Amino acid sequence: MNNIADKSYFLIGSKCFFHRYCDSGFRTKWTGLWRLARKFLEYYAIKINEKWLSPSNIRTFVEEKEMVRHIYSLKNFDVEETVFVPENEPILMVVLKIKNISDERKELKIEFEIAANIKDWNEDWYERDYQATYRKNHFIASSEKGKLTFLSSVNGNFIGYHYYKTHYPEGKLQKCFVTKNFLIEDKIDVNEEKRISFLFACDKDEIFELEALLKNYDYLVDEKRRSYEKIFEEDNFVSSVSFLNDLFRIAITNLKKSIADFNSQKVFIAGYPWFTQVWGRDSLLTITLYPYDEEACRNTLKLLAKNQSEEGRIPNFILVDGKVDYNSSDATPLFPIALDSYIKKFGNISLLLDLRENLYKIFDFYKKNKNEDGFVYSEKNSTWMDSLEREGYCIEVQVFWQKALEVLSNFFEIFDDEESAKEAMRLARRLKTNIIKKFAKGKYFVDAIRSNIETINPLFLSVFGLTERQDVIKYIEENFETEVGLSTVNKNSPNYKPSSYHSGCTWTHLLALLASTQFKKMRIDKALDNLRKIYVKSQEHALNSIPEVWDSENGSLYVDKPFGREISSFIQTWSSASVLKAIDDMLGIETDTLKSVIKVSPKMEGEFKRVLKIGEDVVEMQITFKEAKVDVSYKSKLNKSYKIVALPEI
Repeated sequence: MNNIADKSYFLIGSKCFFHRYCDSGFRTKWTGLWRLARKFLEYYAIKINEKWLSPSNIRTFVEEKEMVRHIYSLKNFDVEETVFVPENEPILMVVLKIKNISDERKELKIEFEIAANIKDWNEDWYERDYQATYRKNHFIASSEKGKLTFLSSVNGNFIGYHYYKTHYPEGKLQKCFVTKNFLIEDKIDVNEEKRISFLFACDKDEIFELEALLKNYDYLVDEKRRSYEKIFEEDNFVSSVSFLNDLFRIAITNLKKSIADFNSQKVFIAGYPWFTQVWGRDSLLTITLYPYDEEACRNTLKLLAKNQSEEGRIPNFILVDGKVDYNSSDATPLFPIALDSYIKKFGNISLLLDLRENLYKIFDFYKKNKNEDGFVYSEKNSTWMDSLEREGYCIEVQVFWQKALEVLSNFFEIFDDEESAKEAMRLARRLKTNIIKKFAKGKYFVDAIRSNIETINPLFLSVFGLTERQDVIKYIEENFETEVGLSTVNKNSPNYKPSSYHSGCTWTHLLALLASTQFKKMRIDKALDNLRKIYVKSQEHALNSIPEVWDSENGSLYVDKPFGREISSFIQTWSSASVLKAIDDMLGIETDTLKSVIKVSPKMEGEFKRVLKIGEDVVEMQITFKEAKVDVSYKSKLNKSYKIVALPEI
């Protein structure tokens, strides 16, 4: 790979993740080994015969789905460093292969420098102390925040002394604990290759168990490889548009990586490296747009329902330590919408019955908090634009409530509550009328009642089907699209700041949702162009990672946030879901598991293969759309029969 100095990567399992630069550097406060929102390893460095492995001697970098390889050239040695994170263990595994390429036997000294930094995501400098225990092939460094264990497959000696170190990655003051260096001494013959394995473990110090994991490295790699193969066996897309195929695979892999072990439950977190909490808004919009992995969807919905407030609010976020925040005006209406998407995809009606009380509390919350127009007020910093003191009757919040009421009406019918079903539908229709009437302004819609600022948020009217107006999408294309993305504020407005987090930046999920709507409106070239912009960004910094935001004019991933300039989050869960939603909307795919119905209405001509989960089944479809004719054939893994509704929409 070329130009690796500015590129980075993530290795992610359900219990930890590792972030590093491709040239082997640990350059920011976010690089290192993390377990959700807690960091454990700041960095490690390896010296071979007095020469550090570093960006100055790395020859190439190879990324595979389940691991990466840093390959170095030293004076007498070729060195390969393979780095791997298992799927279900909170450990980082490294295999070092050293080959003697000289013409004589050599002394071999391998020395490791390791720095622990056990801290929470929102900490920089701290006063905590560390204790360290050293043995023949391992150490355990601990503080009141946790333990970092290092284990080598061969014995060595710990030399020197440990000490505290301060440094300033990207200008951020950090404190770390540098342990005694670990030294292995050996001899290596001509053309001989030595292999040494070691690991780092987060809050896991049972040495016998860790030694067993180290010995089972090949099994763990195969297990991870099989898990990746399973992803594409159950969820895949193939077309003649190569970048679209790649983008689908990146998005579905990113979505898989966003499922984390959260107090022993598989749930969706919001992204990496710092959104490693369960965010109500993010996870619910993700499930709404692309319900992936039945267990993760179910557990996320149940976790949010369990922490619903007495008045009916769905949490804004939940931390792994149990802390819950409720400052979200959109998580509550998104909950029934997400549940509806989940049921249509997986057919688990029992979860709906389990969450009956939660749904009635949401309905009561709406009725108590709506005004005479049916609008619900948002407090400051409570919408998805939470860095802004945006308050009032905000358009996307009303859209979410309108859709939520329609869904609740259907749910109440399932509960045989005809009175509530009729009331919810009546409120939904009235709310829709008032949204269209009172937010409309000329060719577009205002962001909030009594606000003249034009934002991208009226896009949600089209996403959720509240308006079919073609001029809305055309207006967005003319006033919000840029050469590299989609601004959050009208680019012709004095309020437009292209590098501002919520006042001008491009957000991937919105750009993908625009593409989704453009497909539906048969603006195919526009939609493909916008998805291509996302694909370019997925290769720009963190490899095969769909980022959160970027500057709408120069495309930089460094943007202005309330606390200063910072790089974008590299993997954002709802961004991945939005991309997958756009590709399915290009094919016009809608599923209803309970009715065994699959709707297919392609928007562009061609031949397509689409593999997807429907309930417990896996269905592989071959779709051909040519000359206004749609042909669909399918194979069901469970040999089930489906009603295929093929509708060409020209």
